[in-house]
Amino acid sequence: MSSQNPQAALEEPSRPRHRADDQPHHLDDTEHGIPAPVLAAGAPSRKAITVPVVTSLIVGAAFIAVFLAAFHAPTSHRLPLGIAGPDTTAARIELAVNDLDGQAMSFHRYPDAAAARAAIAHDEVPAALVTDAHRHLKLMVAGAQGPSAIGSIQATVAAALGHPIPVSDTVPLTQHDSRGLSIFYSCFGVVLAGYLFAVSSYQLAPRMPLAARITSMAAFSAASGLVVASIACLALGAIPAAFATTAAVTALLAFSLAASAGLIMRTCGPAGIPLASIALLILGNASSGGILPPQYLPAWLTPLAYGMPPGIAVRALRGASYFHSAHLATGYTLLACWTVACLTAQYALDRAARSRTRSKATMPGLAQASA
Repeated sequence: MSSQNPQAALEEPSRPRHRADDQPHHLDDTEHGIPAPVLAAGAPSRKAITVPVVTSLIVGAAFIAVFLAAFHAPTSHRLPLGIAGPDTTAARIELAVNDLDGQAMSFHRYPDAAAARAAIAHDEVPAALVTDAHRHLKLMVAGAQGPSAIGSIQATVAAALGHPIPVSDTVPLTQHDSRGLSIFYSCFGVVLAGYLFAVSSYQLAPRMPLAARITSMAAFSAASGLVVASIACLALGAIPAAFATTAAVTALLAFSLAASAGLIMRTCGPAGIPLASIALLILGNASSGGILPPQYLPAWLTPLAYGMPPGIAVRALRGASYFHSAHLATGYTLLACWTVACLTAQYALDRAARSRTRSKATMPGLAQASA
């Protein structure tokens, strides 16, 4: 056995020893939990840069355009105004308001102040001009309609009459909701959560069976209702409606939003994500009437206030909170119908897809039999 020269061993340059830890780390080392085939199938760099930029700009531009169009300079369009007083006084008031702006208000006459007060309390009109025993005018308002709407009515009436008149708030806001925006913010949060729930469900399991999807939606909706009612009713007292009513309305809102967004994504694929955000987050919230009554919206946006889930829920919760449950039964019905309609459409799409799959599977067999 030949012996090695210690000096030669010292002079021999050391060779780098390659270990697994010395190898450069790939990007997928930092993507925990994502399978390698999924990472390998990522979009090309140009598409990965362009698509998010374009999509985000479209959604952002839509948000800015819709909300600025709706609220940059809001004016009322045939806002209901009650009048209780002699015919000559009522006619003079109507003429003065119409001379100022012929489209600003519509007029509803009542036999006396008590009838006008009842109409305000049941959300038939947001305000009413009444005469007292000395034939002096007074403006009764529902402060629960929000300071912006009531301030606009006061300004219009004062400008038409040429002087301010006394104001009586017959349906004031709760002390824990001084600006009247708690219902809007609560519903906005539910809409946002419903959209995010639908997006994450679609991305994780785009072909989840409808029965499992409905179960997931039901669990999410029930939890949403309980969370919103716990925060808004119990913790803050910002929504004066009953806990059970608030939970039920917001749960139905969450269910209808999740079903709507799911249907859009089921129909449009990946493009459904920005489309759902525009339809539900932007148009739905802008038209909800939570900031200003629907009569202040542009004509093209007003119909959405009465047909989309956010507007339906806002009116139902406001009625339950301040106006003797006005619009509550209608809200329950419309939100339930909206949800059932979306789920029925998804069922029809799934059934049609299964039918097409079976047809393609039987075609090779038919071809071989004919041969």
